[in-house]
Amino acid sequence: MIAYIIMIRIMLWQDIVIAIVGLSFGFMLFPQLKDVIYGKSINLYTAGLTTIGLYIMAIAFFTLDMWITVIAEIFSGTVWFLLFIFSAINKRKMK
Repeated sequence: MIAYIIMIRIMLWQDIVIAIVGLSFGFMLFPQLKDVIYGKSINLYTAGLTTIGLYIMAIAFFTLDMWITVIAEIFSGTVWFLLFIFSAINKRKMK
């Protein structure tokens, strides 16, 4: 029991650090998201594969009970998913 509590305390700082970095990556994409909403597009393979990768990482962090990081990865994955969706719509409009 004590070892489990110590392990949780040790993992807490990693959870917070990884979450801060993950959230910052999501927030850094907001200017790109604005551009994509207004008609530009990005590579669909990049956006799609990054979305899948971030959601897989969220699942992995979920299994490690790193809840703050799970939320951060889902947030970043969702921003990438929106980039993918709007880019796909914009590419269809161009055709």
